Amino acid sequence: MIRAAELFVEAEEMLVEVLGRIRGDDWRIMLPPTVAVPGHPAARRRTMRQAVVDHVREQLALPDVLAGANAVPEPATDPLGPDPQESLLRACAVACSAVGKVVDGAAIVHVPGGDRTTEEYLWQLDVLRCWLAHDVAMWLGSRACPFPESLARAMWEQTAPDAGRWLAEGWFAGEPLPMPDDVSWRDRFLRTAGRDPHPAVH
Repeated sequence: MIRAAELFVEAEEMLVEVLGRIRGDDWRIMLPPTVAVPGHPAARRRTMRQAVVDHVREQLALPDVLAGANAVPEPATDPLGPDPQESLLRACAVACSAVGKVVDGAAIVHVPGGDRTTEEYLWQLDVLRCWLAHDVAMWLGSRACPFPESLARAMWEQTAPDAGRWLAEGWFAGEPLPMPDDVSWRDRFLRTAGRDPHPAVH
């Protein structure tokens, strides 16, 4: 399994754990845009429920996308159904199974925004999962970043050398923030991406 795929599984499982904390009225909490990628569903303000709907649709489409499909139709029905948490777990299993079979990172996938290599697409999905997990955790009231340090370090090592491109494409939030001494890998990754590790939640 290529490195981007290994980290996808780790990031996906982390995100699903965070999304599993959503209860009752939490589903109506408004989240800020997760990224600034033009046309991306996560580039707009969404309720937590809509963010999870978008995520599950992406999960369920992954087998076809990674197989090279030119277009994957969106399901007409709500993919969460009567049991959102169970639907989320099933979709996670589908996504991780598909990604776990990736061996050719150079294979081309056809996704909104243009064709790219499978490896590049997976790195983008890895970043997106990290940001969504952080946003949801913070807006649910946690002050602890949900990233495992090993995941944060691996993501920082992959993205920091090319931070300008990640910012230009809308995956990073802004210029790097000041880096305190002895900063954790979690905060280093977030700050390099211009994201406040402890945002003021409104």
